[in-house]
Amino acid sequence: MDESLTQNQRVAVEALEGAQRAGVALSDYAKAKGLEVRPVYDAIAALRRRGTLPRPERAPQREKKKRKSKFVAVRVTSSSLPVPEVSRAVRSGLVCRLVCAPGWAIECGEWPAPSWVSAVISGRGDAAP
Repeated sequence: MDESLTQNQRVAVEALEGAQRAGVALSDYAKAKGLEVRPVYDAIAALRRRGTLPRPERAPQREKKKRKSKFVAVRVTSSSLPVPEVSRAVRSGLVCRLVCAPGWAIECGEWPAPSWVSAVISGRGDAAP
């Protein structure tokens, strides 16, 4: 073992080697030996940054499953669309404006219920405020 290592670094390297031999996680091995886990990881990281220890090989990344997000991207921009009469009526307060297609928008004087917005966006004809 490298003589230039501090006592904490030697303990960390021994724990790393012991965990590898035993085939267990370093944190589990350190806990079983009565070592504080954070200093062990910190010492290992410092030795890897210094080049004394090799960096671990990364496992090949598994292909991510495509999941349909429950969230919808929102982009806030200034609008060049003409301001309809509804907006003028509530000009003094906040307005929730949903632009759903070119040429039409839904404006509300307060935030609508999420279930209502979902029903409108999905095209259900039973959407009621």
